[in-house]
Amino acid sequence: MKKLLLVGFAVLFAASAAYADYTVSYGWEDGVGTILGYYGNLVNESNVTGAQIGQDCLVGPFTCRGAFEGIQYLHVAESPHSGTPQAYLACITGLLDGDLITASFYGYDVTPGASPSWRIWGHYTDALQCPECPGGYAGSAGGNSEYTAGTGWDMVSWTWTFVTTGEDDHNGLVVEGRLYSTPSTQDPCLTDYFCDLITVTVPDHAHVLFPDLTGPSASEATNWGGIKALFR
Repeated sequence: MKKLLLVGFAVLFAASAAYADYTVSYGWEDGVGTILGYYGNLVNESNVTGAQIGQDCLVGPFTCRGAFEGIQYLHVAESPHSGTPQAYLACITGLLDGDLITASFYGYDVTPGASPSWRIWGHYTDALQCPECPGGYAGSAGGNSEYTAGTGWDMVSWTWTFVTTGEDDHNGLVVEGRLYSTPSTQDPCLTDYFCDLITVTVPDHAHVLFPDLTGPSASEATNWGGIKALFR
């Protein structure tokens, strides 16, 4: 009986370990990475440090005083204003039906209740593994209805439940930072945006790729605390 209990405990432990989550973060501290890709009128992506002077069509010049964490952060711009540009910030592959993916990032916003603002969103991809990311678009995965608050650095987050079925192949998920400007369509018009510290939590069988192109995976290491530290 004792042996049977021990075997049962070992099976339960193995099942629990198989479905463990891990968390990784990326804050552009490598000084090189920018975005994995984009959609729409997104321009001038760059890895920046220190205070930055931004421009908005209606607000005029504004100052981002520096990174939310560390010293490096992401800059992108929309020009001309048209629709809703999207910056691809992370790509997750190796997912199974029903897996939960939670992601967050900080967007810089100094216009309370108005644009320019950030929003977190996601779309499915046909990419089978990280080197293929972000791959082809395979349908919207939805996202948060909340925007950055307009009080400086503000976090937006969302949790997705992965589904493998759809009109296209759902092999992975791409996390987007969506850009919202006022007016939504105008030329000539340019608005600057700043982003920092994206964090993703996924099951340990999934693989995460950030813009530094060295995404960790469950098969590469077991010390997730150590991996997270590399991306902070």
